[in-house]
Amino acid sequence: MSASDMDDVLASVKGGKVAPVYLLVGEEFLVRKGADELVKLLVPDAAMGLNLAVLDAGSPREVAQELATLPLFPGRKVVLVRDPEFLAPKKGRGDALGKAREAWKAGKRKEGARRLLALAARAGWGVEQLDPGTPGAPSVEKWKDELNVELADVDIAFLKEAAAFCREERISAPEGDASALLDLIQKGVPAGHALVLAASDMDAKNPLVKLAHDKGYVVERKVAARHKDLDLTDIAKEFLAPFKKKLGPGALDELKERIGGNIRLLQSELEKLATYSEGPAIERADVAALVHHAREEEFFELSEALQKRDFGGALSYANDAMGQGTHALQLLGAVASIVRGLLESHEWLWRYAGGNPPRTAKDVEARVFPRLEAELKGSKRKMPNAWALTFSMKAAAGYERRELLGALVACAEADLALKSSANGRLVIERLLATVCVRQHGAGY
Repeated sequence: MSASDMDDVLASVKGGKVAPVYLLVGEEFLVRKGADELVKLLVPDAAMGLNLAVLDAGSPREVAQELATLPLFPGRKVVLVRDPEFLAPKKGRGDALGKAREAWKAGKRKEGARRLLALAARAGWGVEQLDPGTPGAPSVEKWKDELNVELADVDIAFLKEAAAFCREERISAPEGDASALLDLIQKGVPAGHALVLAASDMDAKNPLVKLAHDKGYVVERKVAARHKDLDLTDIAKEFLAPFKKKLGPGALDELKERIGGNIRLLQSELEKLATYSEGPAIERADVAALVHHAREEEFFELSEALQKRDFGGALSYANDAMGQGTHALQLLGAVASIVRGLLESHEWLWRYAGGNPPRTAKDVEARVFPRLEAELKGSKRKMPNAWALTFSMKAAAGYERRELLGALVACAEADLALKSSANGRLVIERLLATVCVRQHGAGY
């Protein structure tokens, strides 16, 4: 009873029908959003702490044991597994190492170590093969050849530290044998129990995938990688439904041109448009006025992190992007563009607002626009949107001018380093640290 429509799955649960297994696969934001909605329906908030088990780094055997265990109190029992390594194809997920490192840095060392071991196990490697510096261990080139994982210096340091942790804590690779979980689902899980698998990728030949098709639901939430193939129609309708608004002629095309396939950003921008645009339809002019261009490889999240001086968020995004094939030079171009924008907003902030960030768009229109318009007319440039300038000036206020000038110099140095065959990850990490970490000294 496989279904490819999320609405059908949610309607089935609302009708009281619970399947033993739900597999959601595709674009990470949509998959996580769908899994969260499904879990909330299956397990009411009051019972979530007792009847929901989250096993993000669990093996198939551990998942089966939890799924077969009765809850402390009567009611439905749900086991949620996000990004299960036991479903991923050997070379399918370039961000697998990033997921492990992300958990490790968040203090979830056991989860991070188990994710790392599960990744290595795809190539038949165990704890003793984790550290590339150990004699006889797979080389950096082997990691690329076998698992499509490019190791930067920071990754090698992580592998070394994680390997030591695994040895000290006696952590072994999660069992890849899925027979226990397959047997449980085949024979029948306890009544009302359900397994929810949220995956960004999967091996279509995995027997668990076939069983999910036969016994439960498989929901594909994929988004086309190529811009020309991208269709955001249904996703946009889904995001706008709570606001009871729709997109007018040409609005979706304009939105697609500006943000590309960044689904998290699409939801954010549609919510903003639905809040600020007048009338039942969001027009193309509304999109042009309120949504800035962010399609160059969908770097909006990076821009937001740099505006907030959030080094951890910027680094996490950059590592994920490079793990999925984005070249370091593309990231460098985005950083340079963001820094130039901050510097321009900083200049306007001090020149036209006395260094006091505007509170609202009306504040910008009253204090800044009259003087800024004269400057831009001289260079034949268009006036910025009042809301966009409000946000950018507030972000620029968090920097000193000398810091932004220093960040531009750092971008030039990073460009030279990357074109001299330096390690891309390390160069980008240093650049982000230079931009985000506050530099003490005089300046404005």
